[in-house]
Amino acid sequence: MARARTKKAAAASATPATLPLSDLKNTYLAMVRSRVLDACLADLSRRSLIGLHPPAAGYEAHIYGALAALRPSDWLFPDLRMSGVLLARGLGAREWARMVLGSGSSGHLGHASSAEMTARSLNVASVSPLMGSHLIQSSGAAHAMKIKRSDDVVLCWFGPGAGATGDAHVGLNFAAVYKVPAVFYFCTSGDETADAERLGGESFAQRAEGYGMPGIRVDGSDAVAVFQAVEAAVSRARSGGGPTLIEGRTPARDEGADPVEVLAAQLDAAGLDSLSLARDASTAFEAELRGAVEAVQGESAPTSSSLFEQVFAEPSPQLQEQRAALLAHRNRFPKGLGDLEEPPS
Repeated sequence: MARARTKKAAAASATPATLPLSDLKNTYLAMVRSRVLDACLADLSRRSLIGLHPPAAGYEAHIYGALAALRPSDWLFPDLRMSGVLLARGLGAREWARMVLGSGSSGHLGHASSAEMTARSLNVASVSPLMGSHLIQSSGAAHAMKIKRSDDVVLCWFGPGAGATGDAHVGLNFAAVYKVPAVFYFCTSGDETADAERLGGESFAQRAEGYGMPGIRVDGSDAVAVFQAVEAAVSRARSGGGPTLIEGRTPARDEGADPVEVLAAQLDAAGLDSLSLARDASTAFEAELRGAVEAVQGESAPTSSSLFEQVFAEPSPQLQEQRAALLAHRNRFPKGLGDLEEPPS
């Protein structure tokens, strides 16, 4: 698949970076764990412990190939398929389980779905429930980095649904006008007919030229190719060159384009035993996730009062008024909302 879609993109990716074998192995293990995570979440959904969860299968190279090009201080704005990035960034299995199961002591206080996760301490922004709005948020975060003269960057993943929104246009246009240090990664499963119905045109990366930023199209089943494209875009952003739009397209898995198998073949060619690596990693990770779920299942659900926490640093008068109204409702109907505490005087 041709990678450079504009003259700017061709210049930015003239000398692709190489991924050391140790990083290649770690990327493969992260992709294997992602499959285990999908299976675990599907099991929890079947047991009615969580709602439906969009799987990441087929998107592993989009996610973990891109992560390999970043450093821990860079910010991530994932979409609904990418809760695995928190674990890859170092989130503990128990805290992951708390967020998945909606525990009141979790990072989002239990007020989000199993796919809408966050870890501010790991520089992973909350998954936005409003499709496409995180492109605006990521542009704003990157602009803040530019104002602070930081050399950190933002990586924002999004799919065809988000790409078809007006918010996506606003976010991309703002990023290009202000030359913010951001990489926008459009990832799709490769159904070009379905994408064209929502987006129009042959390639989403073609839109980059209209915004005035480089546009790159990459084979989304090849983690190394994804790494090289993202690494070039990240280097450009760190040096003040502004944003890049990358389109990663994964062909159907029945066409031999399974991202995990593609990287496994590359590891085998380098002399490693991918089957043994996958077997050991899968067994250990499955036990870790299941143990974490069992450990936190008995934790308390979110309280009604936590609805008003983590909204503003200092509660606004309107928020205090709403809390008082809910408290009055609780007093009138104590069986319905019996866990709301009196507000501090």
